[in-house]
Amino acid sequence: MMVAGDDGSRSRLLEALARAERSGDPVAVVNLCGPLGMGKSRLLATLSARVVDLSATPPPGSVRSPSPPPESGLPAFAPSAAVPLPLGTGAADGLGTAAAATGDARPGAGGLLVFDGVDRDVTASAVRRLTGTLPPGTGVLVAGRRPLASRPGWAERPVETVRLGPWSRDAVRDLAWVQGVRDPAELDLITDLSGGVPLVADRLRRALAAGVTADAVGALADAVAGELIRRLATETTGDGGAGALPVVAAVGGADADLLAALVGERPWEKTPYRRGRPSGERDRPDQDARPDDSGLPDDSDRPGGSVPRKGFDRPEVSGGAAEFDRLAGLSVVLAEAHGLVVAEPYRTIFELAYRWRHPVTARRVLVAGAAHRRRQIGGTEDPHLRAKLADQVLRLSAPPHIRQAFYPRMPSPLRVRLATAADEDAIVRLTHRWREMETLDRRRTDRMLELWMTSPGSRFHLVVDADDRPLCMANLTRAGAGGASVLEPLLQQHAAALAGDVRDARHRGLTVPEPGQDDDGRGWDDGTAEGVLVGMMVTAERHPAARAAMLRHILTTAMASGGVIVSTPWPPYQRLSAHLGLRRIGDTHEDFFRCGRRSEVYARTFGRSEIPAWLRRLERDPAARAGAGLGGGEVSPGMVRDALSHLTDPRELSAGPLSAIPGLRSPSALVAFLRREIEALASSRSPVDVEAAQILTLYYLRRAGGHDLIAHRLHLSRATYFRRLEHGLRRLTEIVRWRADIPSP
Repeated sequence: MMVAGDDGSRSRLLEALARAERSGDPVAVVNLCGPLGMGKSRLLATLSARVVDLSATPPPGSVRSPSPPPESGLPAFAPSAAVPLPLGTGAADGLGTAAAATGDARPGAGGLLVFDGVDRDVTASAVRRLTGTLPPGTGVLVAGRRPLASRPGWAERPVETVRLGPWSRDAVRDLAWVQGVRDPAELDLITDLSGGVPLVADRLRRALAAGVTADAVGALADAVAGELIRRLATETTGDGGAGALPVVAAVGGADADLLAALVGERPWEKTPYRRGRPSGERDRPDQDARPDDSGLPDDSDRPGGSVPRKGFDRPEVSGGAAEFDRLAGLSVVLAEAHGLVVAEPYRTIFELAYRWRHPVTARRVLVAGAAHRRRQIGGTEDPHLRAKLADQVLRLSAPPHIRQAFYPRMPSPLRVRLATAADEDAIVRLTHRWREMETLDRRRTDRMLELWMTSPGSRFHLVVDADDRPLCMANLTRAGAGGASVLEPLLQQHAAALAGDVRDARHRGLTVPEPGQDDDGRGWDDGTAEGVLVGMMVTAERHPAARAAMLRHILTTAMASGGVIVSTPWPPYQRLSAHLGLRRIGDTHEDFFRCGRRSEVYARTFGRSEIPAWLRRLERDPAARAGAGLGGGEVSPGMVRDALSHLTDPRELSAGPLSAIPGLRSPSALVAFLRREIEALASSRSPVDVEAAQILTLYYLRRAGGHDLIAHRLHLSRATYFRRLEHGLRRLTEIVRWRADIPSP
């Protein structure tokens, strides 16, 4: 059984209940909110409190009403008899039946009422009206996917809010391990694809247990998507637009115009709905959904034709506007500058499921989506919107290796923001990491850091996780007068000419951007459009999703500001720049960083008419499509384990698959790389990483003995020892995958 609250959520909820009790409000309200599948209902179950589920019309007796034990940890107001909701007995909204199931008794002072599934405005309004009828001293705990503050009528009501966020990667992996998953490939898949959502992780595990293999990612995602569609049906009447979710996810987002174009074909409506189950998984008697309703249609283009008509037909829509409004009302859909987008990890799940279930239709939809966005790029005056649209075209039509580097299938709750004074320690730590990774001279690196920190035109940008922990950093400097002190050492003889080229881009149709928020691509305090120089980029823990988020941010910022200049001595980023279609300007005269390699300089301007042409050339580039070497998705923990086992055997290393990775082709380079990364893992702030690095060092690098001896030496149980060993191999695999994912000529 999935465990809820292991991350301290239960403690935070109890503290919020205690604060609400002390607040002095006659009827104290606590709101437990979090995205779909984050474990709200399971957390409520740990309180041993009476719960009224408003997510659907429940049968009589569905309201859970156990008496809490003394050690339950609940504050003074204990559960008491529930109260009927003041909405009558209409079955359409499910509230009448739920109210009848609670009984007719009013709670006395000190009672606690718990309502789950408050995911519609009508149910939130009903609970709000109910709070006005309760006796003083009553507590009300309301759980839903969106905060009560976003619901009508709740803005004036004092509410204690507890938010549930995504689980950490280690927590998801530990959950899968506790549930019996032992295969490293399956553990990796659950950890990577779940995006920290325990429901997704659990559904992936169940599909794997039913016989779906880890390499059938589309079939696994299809099993999860059907569950998500079913649960989203509680948020509105009918399918509420959920049927179009896979299509919007596949195209990366949609405005009403694009959705209207797709509604013309209704690619999600080719056959009536049926339950989407991967091959090998059968109906189970505990399934509580309608057996033929997944919200994901069959593909009539697939060999074998469509399935027989079962389930219920999708309600008719009146064009893209109606579908757009329905989509906007779903909790997994976000509004962004270029339209509606599906939040991660749900977007990745729906896209993979749609591509697997509709391989032919999906391709047609992606082509139509890219063509629509290209037309919009030429017509918009907003440079930031133009950059967002180009990013979407790149997602839909880029060559495979570019797509793999910029859009990995690893959904993560990440965001990009500007560094502040409070991030100084993180900046220094990440700069140190960058220096070690690219083997740069310490004094020259320190000098460059000082220039970046003091230049008015230079800013550090950070990719941070849900806890605001920096995972990736880049420095972007204005390619104008404000960044002159930085441009000179990085560009040297090319500085003046390149800065002028990029500045001139705004005379080719570039609108001067507004000053403002940097994390959406708006770059500078004075609002001038001068282009950007990328001087460095580093990922703290070789997190592919964080690296991809920063690459996309750099590219969209460059397109919004007129152009990009890249100066780097590191071969992988030189190859990436070439594959992105940046023009190679040449080498710098001096090896500024004294690393034995002079920096290569690349540049491209992004005027309004230049972006569509650049995208078309990128799609046609045969070199970018060909790739080389071993792709990151092909690297397995077994390959890394084999390489570690043969560190002293150059012949075996040369014959091994990792020797196909650019930069690691010689045995000495591969050995040095693995040693360096194990040492970096040992310096992690995570105790689990440190223990894993100790095991890898003792077993593979020092050959200090067998597993039992090393486990005893480190005072670890055998089970913990092997978990840490697998963790270390997984982390090294992620690093090698990251290295392999850099496109090469």
